[in-house]
Amino acid sequence: CPQLGIENFRNGIFTKAVLMDIPQLLGVKYLAAGQPIYPKHLEAWEKMAGVKVESGDAVLINTGRWIRRKLEGPWTIFDGSAGLHASCLPWLKSRDVAVVGSDLCLDVVPSGVEGFDLPVHWVVVTAMGTPILDNCDFTEASKFCREKKRWSFLLTADPLVVPGGTGSPINPVATF
Repeated sequence: CPQLGIENFRNGIFTKAVLMDIPQLLGVKYLAAGQPIYPKHLEAWEKMAGVKVESGDAVLINTGRWIRRKLEGPWTIFDGSAGLHASCLPWLKSRDVAVVGSDLCLDVVPSGVEGFDLPVHWVVVTAMGTPILDNCDFTEASKFCREKKRWSFLLTADPLVVPGGTGSPINPVATF
């Protein structure tokens, strides 16, 4: 990855994050396999949580993946996973987000876009130059946010510097 490699984040990530707990918004424990998240959900979450995503923020999408796994057992992600629909791309661009994260692979699977398995992934990384935090576990952070009624916090993360690498393990930390 000659231009967008992980080494571009050698100084780490340090920004405000907004955790969007979509299962809480919809009143369920976790989102069903293949359930898309649309811009209307992101905007409803902002209204319900009393927080607005601003330029430079990290948007973290909780689908309840780890609760689903605990209750239903493991599944193959490409056999159906909840996530962002491609129609969320203009919303993410208009908000000028700096980082996007999810407890899954970010995209809804199947994507609903013919010929593209992960359109959100591709556009966010290659066209927007925005890093993605995949497979995060927001279970404890979500519980804490719910108790405190506070859905934004400082996010720090420090990736390994792998020249030309397209990813790295990280330990994201939420500070309230």
